[in-house]
Amino acid sequence: MRAFRRLYVQMLLGILAGTAIGYAAPAFGRDLGPLGIAFVKAMRMMVPPVLFCTIVEGIVRHGAARDTGTTVVRSLVVFLLITVAALAIGLTAALLLRPGDGLPLPAFGAAAAEVERQLAGRHVTGAGDFLIRMVPETLFSAFTAGDVLPVLFVAGLVGFGLIRIGEAGAPIVRAIEALTRLQFAIFGFLIRAAPVGAFGAIAYTIGTYGLAFIGSLGLLAATLALGCGILIGALVTTVWLTTGLGAGRMLRVFRDEILIVLGTASTEVVLPRLIVKLEALGCPRSIVGLTVPLGYSLNLAGTAVYLIVATMFLAEALGIALPPARIGVFLLVMLVTSKAAAGVTGSGFSALLLTLSLLPDIPVGAAAMLIAIDRFLSEIRALTSATANVTASLLVSRWSGATLASAVDPGRGEQRHQA
Repeated sequence: MRAFRRLYVQMLLGILAGTAIGYAAPAFGRDLGPLGIAFVKAMRMMVPPVLFCTIVEGIVRHGAARDTGTTVVRSLVVFLLITVAALAIGLTAALLLRPGDGLPLPAFGAAAAEVERQLAGRHVTGAGDFLIRMVPETLFSAFTAGDVLPVLFVAGLVGFGLIRIGEAGAPIVRAIEALTRLQFAIFGFLIRAAPVGAFGAIAYTIGTYGLAFIGSLGLLAATLALGCGILIGALVTTVWLTTGLGAGRMLRVFRDEILIVLGTASTEVVLPRLIVKLEALGCPRSIVGLTVPLGYSLNLAGTAVYLIVATMFLAEALGIALPPARIGVFLLVMLVTSKAAAGVTGSGFSALLLTLSLLPDIPVGAAAMLIAIDRFLSEIRALTSATANVTASLLVSRWSGATLASAVDPGRGEQRHQA
């Protein structure tokens, strides 16, 4: 009976039960959708303040802007290398399996209208759009806009400001540290509802779309899974070679988070737990407090794999021949647009629309056929991006000279923050 008290066991049961209910009683499964939505919303409401506090703490703990700059630069280098690897692996998988060959696109209908709705009001200006997104309208709107970038910007300003004023800012630093502990305690309460949220989300998805997607679009999902699987294997191997942490130990430490991400198709919901467990593995708080939040906007490796696989799929299905030079242009564009997604469910699809709107080769409306299976693809993307963020934090910590633990009790980090 003790096994049923473990979160990962409860998550497995929730996912299996949701699949069974959605398949056996589709109408009832669709009615359970609000359970998943409510859980994800409850977790997401805590993400902006957690990002803010962890980044500010990370900057202040370094004690000097120079040290912070070094960590940020190292993080960006690792993010870039992971993104390049993700795009290369995704392209290779798409070229080998060619998931869109012989699959004529159906009429888009309502799905195409949904694409147009998502594009409405979106004016893309490349790097300029990225800069505008980063700066909020007001100091407080950064926490209500639902975008990670403004939070990163404001947190950076506050962190460097606290360094500048020195001892005068000590009470504020202590208050932020206390607020961080409070937020992690709240997350501890909310995360117990993860099995219920996963149950509702999976039941709704299966009840709405069924399992028939395996037949018509299954090769696309398989191609994405192959690309992401190879990337995850490469990342885990890199961690093992550089830190000594093997795949088995990482799986044992992060097993709860893996199932939560699969059940909710979102990386945001596990952000605080990743920070806690990375600290327990020996990563300095000053590094994790910067690398993990930055990674949620700049290290979405799963989205990078998805962008190239989905784009090649649509080109093949439409019979559009893409010469190597043009594919190279696609990759350069995706190197930027893969940063346009947040770590939330469905944001990868928005990044795909942004990418296609910048490239005239493929009509944006063609993406409509992917809406029906995006929930399944989102699970693969989210798991890959979460793995990339863990990998980046471990590599940057090792690069900075930290000594990492070779083993850790999965509950150790949580106990430290609840103490």
